[in-house]
Amino acid sequence: MIYVGIDIAKLNHFASAISSDGKELMKPFKFTNDGDGFQMLNSRLTDLSCEGSSIIIGLERRHTTATTLSGILLPVTTTCVLNPIKTSVMRNDNIRKTKTDKADTFIIAKTLMMQDSYRFVSFYDLDLMELKQLGRFRQKTIKHRTRLKIQLTSYVDQVFPELQYL
Repeated sequence: MIYVGIDIAKLNHFASAISSDGKELMKPFKFTNDGDGFQMLNSRLTDLSCEGSSIIIGLERRHTTATTLSGILLPVTTTCVLNPIKTSVMRNDNIRKTKTDKADTFIIAKTLMMQDSYRFVSFYDLDLMELKQLGRFRQKTIKHRTRLKIQLTSYVDQVFPELQYL
C-alpha cells in the first residue's frame, strides 16, 4: 500500500508518498492549483502505481480547494479525507515541532497510514460539500440584505420621519 499526503493551499499544493512500512517513496514536490499542476500530480501518481501497490491519497478537510482537488482525483484514485485535528495530534507527537508544507505532507501520509478506518470521498460527498457552500452563501446574503434594509429604514427615518405615518 502506498500513502500519498497532499498539503493543500490556495495557489500551490505539496505532495509526498510513503510505503506501508514508512519508507519515503516520493520526496515532497510542489504543484500548482491548475490543470498543469494536476497533470503533473497525475503523472507522478502514475509512476508510483507502476510499482503494483494500490494508492490511497490523504487530504485535510479544512479547505474548499480540497473539493476541487478531490473532484479531479476521484475518478483516478482512492481519496480519503482526514480530520485536521488528527493530523495536528500527529504533528504534536513529533519531536521536532516543524510546520512547513513539505513536512505536513509526510504527517498527512503517516496519519493516513495509522488510520483504522478510512472516510473515502465519493461524488455524493462532493455534491454535499457544494450544497453546503451554497447554503452558507445564501445565509450570508440574507444577513447582508437584512442589514441593508435596517440601514435604509434608519436613513429614511432621519430624512423623512413622517413617512411611517403615511
